[in-house]
Amino acid sequence: MTAVTVPAGGFRRIAVLRLSSLGDVVLTLPVVHALAAAWPEADLHYWVKEEYADVLRSDPAIRHVRPLERDARRLEDVVSMSAELEDFDLIVDLHGNTRTRVLTFRQQAPVLRANGYRLRRERWVRARWSRPAPLPHATARFALALAPLGIAVSGSPRVLVEPQTEAWARARWEAFASARPRVALCPGARHATKRWPEARWVALDQALQQAGFARLVLSTPSEKRQLPRLAERVEASESSTWCCESLSRAAGLLGECAVAVTHDSGLMHLAAARGRPVVAIFGSTSPVLGFAPVGEGHAVICRDLPCQPCTPHGRDRCPLGHLRCLTSIDVGEVLERVRERLPARDPGWTSRVRD
Repeated sequence: MTAVTVPAGGFRRIAVLRLSSLGDVVLTLPVVHALAAAWPEADLHYWVKEEYADVLRSDPAIRHVRPLERDARRLEDVVSMSAELEDFDLIVDLHGNTRTRVLTFRQQAPVLRANGYRLRRERWVRARWSRPAPLPHATARFALALAPLGIAVSGSPRVLVEPQTEAWARARWEAFASARPRVALCPGARHATKRWPEARWVALDQALQQAGFARLVLSTPSEKRQLPRLAERVEASESSTWCCESLSRAAGLLGECAVAVTHDSGLMHLAAARGRPVVAIFGSTSPVLGFAPVGEGHAVICRDLPCQPCTPHGRDRCPLGHLRCLTSIDVGEVLERVRERLPARDPGWTSRVRD
């Protein structure tokens, strides 16, 4: 890997590119913070799709978030946008897809890219018999992009929100949680083979209610419509509520819970980046692909079946028709992992829900 010559006085303008998705954007933050620490006077811009921009706007390391609008993502639009990068003296492409390669094509500034390990991911999906090694975590892969600069990247991703958003989130929880321990439930995921069946979420919500927990369900409006039984139950309970909020507000709400229960999803990484312990349910994907929640105190529930992972990202349906990677995970196991993660600083919570 060829070293990059740092100009006298350091880099003046740095562009970081990671257009999607939510979890990947969150996992790039240690790289962003390492760049800001190395050149604190640099003007650092982050390029991202507009639906994920809210996660970045409160980060003091980022001077400007450049959103990619929904109606301006055709290749001809991206070619036009590439002119905006001509004034940068360092470009860090942490996506490496067609759009970011078009954006960075023929730029004069050095372009650093992360290794996506695509071939090894495909070995896990299509040739597990070849016994591939687990992939490095995505944060480690992103960090390698800065190796030509000699910069070490450390720490876990951390997402910040504005004080007024934190105050709003605190009030939203206190409106129904009282003194109960707080659990955030995140039952959504883009692909069907990453989603625990709705009946299990309903049963988990019931078990949590009986154990004395307050529950806040986070999802998009479309995900809520796909879970009518869970929505009906949550809305009928005085100790739970359902929120379909912006990503910045979702981050604020996650920061106020004791534990988050999620799929392998963007909200899994957002909860971890808010410093909350996560109970993560993996279906058709697997932590061997390098996307487990970052940090200590998390629980990953993954059956590691011979057919798992069957995809790097998710599928519309199980190719074998049984979805045992998810249906074999029972409510009692998830509830126990939640109980184990109650904060020791509040022993009253722990004794109440263990009875």
